[in-house]
Amino acid sequence: MEEILKKGNLPYKEEGGETKLFSLATKLPKLPVPPLEQTLAKYEKTMRPLLNEKEREKLKQLIENFGGPGGLGPRLQLYLLDQQQKLDNWAYDYWLKDMYLGNPAALPVNSNPGMVFPPRKFTTVLDVARFTARLIEAALDYKTILDRRALPIERTPRDPIQPLCMSQYYRVLGSCRIPGIKVDTQYLPETQMINSQTAEHVIVLCRNVFYCVPVQAVDRGRLNEDEICSQLLYILDDAPYLSNTVPVGLLTGWKRPLWAEMREILIRDGRNLRNLDLIEKSLLVVCLDEPLPISFNSRFPKGSKGHTAGSRDETNLALQMLHGGGTKYNSANRWFDKTLQLIISGDGACGLCYEHSPAEGIALIQMVEKMLKDINSLPTSNEVPSSSTSHLPQPERLEWSLESDEHKKIEEAGVFLDNLLKDLDFCVYRFTGYGKDFIKSCKVSPDAYIQLALQLTYYKLHGKLTATYESASTRRFLYGRVDCIRSASPEALEWVMAMAQPKEDDELGSKKVTFHLVSDEVKLQLWNKVIAQQTSEMLSNITGQGIDIHLLGLREAAKETSPTAAHQLPEIFTDHSYQLANKFLLSTSQVATSSDSFMGYGPVDPDGYGASYNPKSDSIVFCLSAFWSSELTSTSKFATALEESLNLMQALLSKRK
Repeated sequence: MEEILKKGNLPYKEEGGETKLFSLATKLPKLPVPPLEQTLAKYEKTMRPLLNEKEREKLKQLIENFGGPGGLGPRLQLYLLDQQQKLDNWAYDYWLKDMYLGNPAALPVNSNPGMVFPPRKFTTVLDVARFTARLIEAALDYKTILDRRALPIERTPRDPIQPLCMSQYYRVLGSCRIPGIKVDTQYLPETQMINSQTAEHVIVLCRNVFYCVPVQAVDRGRLNEDEICSQLLYILDDAPYLSNTVPVGLLTGWKRPLWAEMREILIRDGRNLRNLDLIEKSLLVVCLDEPLPISFNSRFPKGSKGHTAGSRDETNLALQMLHGGGTKYNSANRWFDKTLQLIISGDGACGLCYEHSPAEGIALIQMVEKMLKDINSLPTSNEVPSSSTSHLPQPERLEWSLESDEHKKIEEAGVFLDNLLKDLDFCVYRFTGYGKDFIKSCKVSPDAYIQLALQLTYYKLHGKLTATYESASTRRFLYGRVDCIRSASPEALEWVMAMAQPKEDDELGSKKVTFHLVSDEVKLQLWNKVIAQQTSEMLSNITGQGIDIHLLGLREAAKETSPTAAHQLPEIFTDHSYQLANKFLLSTSQVATSSDSFMGYGPVDPDGYGASYNPKSDSIVFCLSAFWSSELTSTSKFATALEESLNLMQALLSKRK
């Protein structure tokens, strides 16, 4: 992932008495369609480490049949080139449906990441309300910046003149994912006129009860910190006394088609329809949680060095942000469809859970880190809100109209979610041997370095490489999102095989001599080769020349141009090799933060790993995930092997230095 280096103001101008955006976004180039021959050649190469000889020969033949003069490939390429001319971003809808909206899996664990903030110190319920009020106020401040179009434009460090598309930032606040039977949709609020005053409300969840809190009105402006704090104190006092609350939020953690069916039933009642409208159109959701018990993550009793809240370790904190802990704890105190859920627990744990489809992590992280920075600059306040806040109406408690069948469906959703969460094998692992300072001293990109550490680790555990996903930003282009950096290259396989060679012992008289089958000199030569390949792969992706988006476009173009309703795909997309190419048993992403926050997510395959990483100056924070039901994976074994890999790499590169 590219780091942000430079920022400049987004200009706007007045026209005809009306403020209109003069956006650099409209001047960004369109996402290119890479040459067909180039993509097919890269595809063949990237699949070599994953296929046996017979499968490789078959793939070569499929590529020749598809891409040759008589194949379907050239015609589909022309179709994509025509789409590229007609649309702002030819790939956006294909990618969004394939990656998110067309995926029927439940959002918790499978899709939504969780982020842990540095814990706070709360001694009273007023501390909780005051901090939460400041978070909401900081979000409103950020929304004002967006409405003024005053958010600085980010630029690529490799070319400081090159602006990056900022559209994702404008989709974080106020948006929501809506379940569909076949395909989900998104609610995206309309872009406001510059400096316009709009009504805003937030939804606050406490003890599974929903409250609507208007925080900004057209006629009376914004609530101040004291006023928001008083509304939250009312909620924190009201919710514990309610009995027989209905855990409607569990429905958002169900499989998408099942939740969609249930939503269709709910909206038949006018009260439910209004509730859903308020939730989906809210600026954000605030979840006032109960702490998870220490025993919730008893599989990792030693925990990780780093953040703690009471006696809770970082893995425990991360699980609260990822999914809430199940029906017994906070999972009903969620609305997983909402793009931004801020989570605050009474013991000081805090963070967020976010629905991924509107924006990548960089947009969310930049926003919340600015919010936290603004809050940390404020003086501590233990003052009770003044009596002047008493004029405010009480927050509206949202009541649901449900029949017995609907209660049963909510119970079913809860059972499903509990089983999903019990299966998650998750571990926050802080590697403290070194960090990006050492890596940079070796003249290597920290991202490339860590990617190869993950390749070596997977190979040490499984004796082979696997299709690996790493997101690469394509924000150089209008409405660009991500393509896939494939780290499991032939060069990577050659290097990890050399690094993983066991030592051989030989007896020379009375002495026992240990030697390596591959010399350090050869390993360093292979290292230079694989680093060059990894860097080239990254640059190819961020400049719009990746293969995954292009192959997806060709596949979807084949469906759209098929003369029959059956949409028969070319064999290159139905062969085992294509299925293997998209079976990401290693799903990775660099999620860098300037604060000591970190983000993690679940695996994307039943036998796979999720691995996010956050390189710091002298350490690296990993969030590792897998499923207990898989006999092939274990995050504790992965963490142990990863530490060995990182130490091996340091020893090798220290010799070069």
